[in-house]
Amino acid sequence: MNSESKKLRLFAGFDFKKSIKSFFRDAFKMPIYLLTHPIKGFDEFKREHTSKRYVAIFYLIMMIITQILAFNNNGFLVNNNNPDDFNLFLTIALVLFPVLIGTIGNWSSTVLMDGKGTMSEIFRVICYSFFPYVWLGLLATALSNFITIDEIVFFEFFTILGAGLLMYMLFFGLMGIHEFGLLKTIMMIVTTIIAIAVILFIILLFLSLVQQVYAYLVSVYREFVMRFL
Repeated sequence: MNSESKKLRLFAGFDFKKSIKSFFRDAFKMPIYLLTHPIKGFDEFKREHTSKRYVAIFYLIMMIITQILAFNNNGFLVNNNNPDDFNLFLTIALVLFPVLIGTIGNWSSTVLMDGKGTMSEIFRVICYSFFPYVWLGLLATALSNFITIDEIVFFEFFTILGAGLLMYMLFFGLMGIHEFGLLKTIMMIVTTIIAIAVILFIILLFLSLVQQVYAYLVSVYREFVMRFL
């Protein structure tokens, strides 16, 4: 009875309207503010901890959903994908893996450059940067089902604009959390790309080694079976 009364009190104290307002402020007003006031916005992002982890995860999930819808629901004029080729796990991996590698690559490179951003802050900046791409991408997907061949330019415009604004937010976001100037931010991007390339090389090297070890063990097993069984 006590547990039930506690649940009732918690439910009674839950303000649904207030939660919706809080979500709208965190997931829409804040990213728009970062987009329109990147220097001041990302300074507050860093110093006043205005970012929310759940919003970062929300936009990470929305990015996956955007890619799924783009693959399957873009209009036939702009969609060359075969629905039978769709792979959910591959689509998820193609979003999660770059975010993970980008976070690790940026953190590992900025450690050597006295960057002030933590790995958590880098992850949040990357995910918040998906904001314009997600909504413009969904808009482009919706429009692609109603446009004619002469109006494909509108689809391409929203797609390119979303990608451009993503890079814009990412650039100023990384600049803000690491507290770098313009030239140092550009250097950071170059070193991050190099770090990502090194990480990918190590991963490929490791996978190649695992494959060779596996092939060797299989050959040993087959030789054993042929000789003694």
